[in-house]
Amino acid sequence: MNRGTVCAQAKDMHNPLDSRQLANFCEIANTQSMRKAAKNLNLTTSAVSQSLKRLEDDIGSKLFERNSRNIALTYTGQRLLLYADDLLNNLTNARHLVNEWSDIAQKTLRIGATPSACQYIIPMALRELKESLPGMSIQIVQGTSYELIDRLNDKQIDIAIYPSSTPTHKKNQVAIGSDSLSFIVNPMHPWAKAGKANIHEIDSQQVIISDTKGYTFDLVNDYFRNFSINLMPFIEISNEEVIKRLVELDIGIGILPQWIIKKEELAGSLTALPLSRKSLKRPWIITHAESKEPTFAETLFIGVAQDVAQNLFSNMST
Repeated sequence: MNRGTVCAQAKDMHNPLDSRQLANFCEIANTQSMRKAAKNLNLTTSAVSQSLKRLEDDIGSKLFERNSRNIALTYTGQRLLLYADDLLNNLTNARHLVNEWSDIAQKTLRIGATPSACQYIIPMALRELKESLPGMSIQIVQGTSYELIDRLNDKQIDIAIYPSSTPTHKKNQVAIGSDSLSFIVNPMHPWAKAGKANIHEIDSQQVIISDTKGYTFDLVNDYFRNFSINLMPFIEISNEEVIKRLVELDIGIGILPQWIIKKEELAGSLTALPLSRKSLKRPWIITHAESKEPTFAETLFIGVAQDVAQNLFSNMST
């Protein structure tokens, strides 16, 4: 191989194929007609023919065998068609990503979250995202899981993070972890002294539980129904911090995940006890709008929140 041939090949490596010529080539191959391809592309037949000629000249090989009645792909054309669709799709995806990256400083990420997610998951997730989303405006809306779903459907928020009553199964939902619910009692409560709870004594207890307008209540209610118990809350509130304070004051017993009272357990102000021999797992999910794919910022947040939640649940429940 002489020096001139090597230089010519090196030049070709830095001279990529024209994406418009490739798109025209794919249309001709798919329709097997220059005239139909021109119509679909809103071009003249002459323009499509010239585009094909320039592509063939560029690669130095014929892509179609032509006669008066039809056209057929050559071996080179068949091989190129296998790659062309993927190449064009990658270019389109790259354009969408670049548009998102270039506009990211002007965008607002609207996050809906339950109180515990607001307090424990979102701050750590945003700390990790601070450098990845410079200039991104963050709006956080707090609510029950039912309220967050309504806001998401009304397009008032972009994503919602909350505990669910069932494992994720929808296309627009991402599982980020799961925790287990326990009885939370004052250390002077008889159950704490006995070292175990008696679920069949629940009717005699003042139960403080999450708001009934949320998936956690649905999950707990279904659990107690399996024991033929109709749960009647003494106090309903969607704020876990308030539930902890009320239990510390011995106003009643709560039902919360153990990780959320780790600090109080260490301080000796609260005690966590299993509900029964059968544990109650609670899945956590992030839901995004069903009508569209998540944006770059939303995808980034979901991934980080997933890591934060899993570390939080595993580290604080041990």
